[in-house]
Amino acid sequence: MACLRPARKEDLPAIARIAHATLLLGGPGPEVFPSQALWGELFVAPYLHRGCCSLVAEVDGEVVGYILGACGRLPLLLYLLPRLPLILLRLLLFRYGPPWPHLRYLLRLLLFPGPHAPGKRFPAHLHIGVDPKAQGKGLGKALLEAFLNCLRAKGVRGVQLSTTRANRAARGLYHALGFRLWAKRASPFWAPYRGRPVIHEVWVKEL
Repeated sequence: MACLRPARKEDLPAIARIAHATLLLGGPGPEVFPSQALWGELFVAPYLHRGCCSLVAEVDGEVVGYILGACGRLPLLLYLLPRLPLILLRLLLFRYGPPWPHLRYLLRLLLFPGPHAPGKRFPAHLHIGVDPKAQGKGLGKALLEAFLNCLRAKGVRGVQLSTTRANRAARGLYHALGFRLWAKRASPFWAPYRGRPVIHEVWVKEL
């Protein structure tokens, strides 16, 4: 039986492991972004330190799912920006392995951003993931419902999330919980990794 609880700073390695294992459109992509540790520093740590309503799902003491949330983007940036020079230095010194795959991924993120909904109407956003061995048991739905309830308790007016057209299971979950498609865009971001552009989507929900 899964137990949901607030995410803690010490959950970083476990969350990074799951997130890193599903970074290639829901599947593993070590050739895309080899370092799990760097992924955690860039894409997990800001939420654990400056996010809101972040949760994990545990089974027998093991983290098997997470939802990372923020009530706005500014706190995440204020956490990450002062740390970027040291992270970049470590990257260039091969502390995370060969720098080029990571730099290529991060540069493409900057060059080909996905669509976003207006921050005033939908200030909160989220990232969600479930360990492949624990999928199909309703953990994603439980995490998302608990996250939305937390946002409502804080008085947040709306939430948005990004996904791709290829992620059918997740899109079905978002629709079932009242999210609606706000915008979509064909992005070349994934073309070098998947051989073709992928449709990026942003979904929203008023609270």
